[in-house]
Amino acid sequence: MTHGSREPLREGESGPFVRFQVRYCGRLGVPVGIFAACHHLRSAGRLAPADDELFTKVDDWFIARLPYPPFYADGNTIRAVPWFKPGASFLIDALAPLEDLLRRYGVAYDVVRSPDPGTIIYEDDFQIGVLPYVRRPAGSQVGAPAVSGGTGPYA
Repeated sequence: MTHGSREPLREGESGPFVRFQVRYCGRLGVPVGIFAACHHLRSAGRLAPADDELFTKVDDWFIARLPYPPFYADGNTIRAVPWFKPGASFLIDALAPLEDLLRRYGVAYDVVRSPDPGTIIYEDDFQIGVLPYVRRPAGSQVGAPAVSGGTGPYA
């Protein structure tokens, strides 16, 4: 799925894990996730003040509701990658403002679904953390994924 479309998930839906990601790789060797991509826009000074405030608001909302995986405590030296569980639809829906930011700033992104995104090293009620099977050099560009979402809005 590309540049702002995704198939909506329904509460209690079972199926593959879900990740919102852009089309360039970061230090983890995988496409950068939606929060990091928005942070990159902020760090580059590209976000308008209102958009910067919106990003902070959405980020704070997630911090208050989503468990903080322990692999982040040391800066994620193991290079784990988070994926949403299928039943986390209320969290996935709450990402819509960040999807809109990426679209408005011309950042192509994909909603990727995978039944097996890597070796699971962390799990809570809403997400898993995995060690991906494949990594690429930081800065690598990636095309649309082989496994992608549907045709509605939303990494």
